[in-house]
Amino acid sequence: MTEGPAVRRETFGDVVVLTMNRPQRHNILDTEMTDALVSETSALARDERAGAVILTGAGPHFSLGGPLDEFDEVFGGDDDAVRAHWLQRTEALAALVQNLYTMPCPVIAAVHGQAAGAGFSLALACDVRIASDRAKFNFGYGVLGSSTDGAMSWLLPRVLSPAKAVELLLEQPVIRAARAQAEGLVTTVVPATDLHDRALEVATGLSRSARHSVTAAKQLVHDSAFATLAEHMRNEHRVFVEGMLTDDMRHALAARRRGELPTFGGA
Repeated sequence: MTEGPAVRRETFGDVVVLTMNRPQRHNILDTEMTDALVSETSALARDERAGAVILTGAGPHFSLGGPLDEFDEVFGGDDDAVRAHWLQRTEALAALVQNLYTMPCPVIAAVHGQAAGAGFSLALACDVRIASDRAKFNFGYGVLGSSTDGAMSWLLPRVLSPAKAVELLLEQPVIRAARAQAEGLVTTVVPATDLHDRALEVATGLSRSARHSVTAAKQLVHDSAFATLAEHMRNEHRVFVEGMLTDDMRHALAARRRGELPTFGGA
């Protein structure tokens, strides 16, 4: 019996849902899953028809992170072999995180069950996180004697604050849905039965924004951490001027002249 694709892709209007589809393995980020996600997100980054993307997992969990059985297998080799293997695999994970973080359209993580280790990192790389009331965010590194991967140590202080990120990385609690919302890790908590519909509702709303506005917002906020005020304003105003030349801007001005509200995107 075939398992089907590691990542299932479905389209609802202009919203694309990517579902990690190895529920019997708790959607761990093994070679098959990571490579499939890199392939799908790379294609979506080039697809102007995608108005928003939802990332979720089939079965009881979002993703339990790295493949512990693969850890055991690789440690049978010498140090150079272990190093070479994990440098290669972390490059693939890095490509996936980069794709999610820089996607030109909004990306929503719909989290149920556990998002652990690198699975937690994938949720942090998304623009919006919606959790079911059964969701748990589990660092999982301390119990392995490991450090973070998937840009966890870069993403967490940007979602929260540097001080809070260090506190949580030292404490490494299992964060349940209510605390995740209180801490600012997720924007919304809904009953598990409503998670798909709520994520689709949010994604559909976000997909209606002008493409330039969405892409510029993400790019400018992400870049602001690495620029002075003067540098950032030069970049912001350059992007603003580019927006003046888009079809969406012309459409919006024409709608305004007619006394109407503009509509962007949509199926």
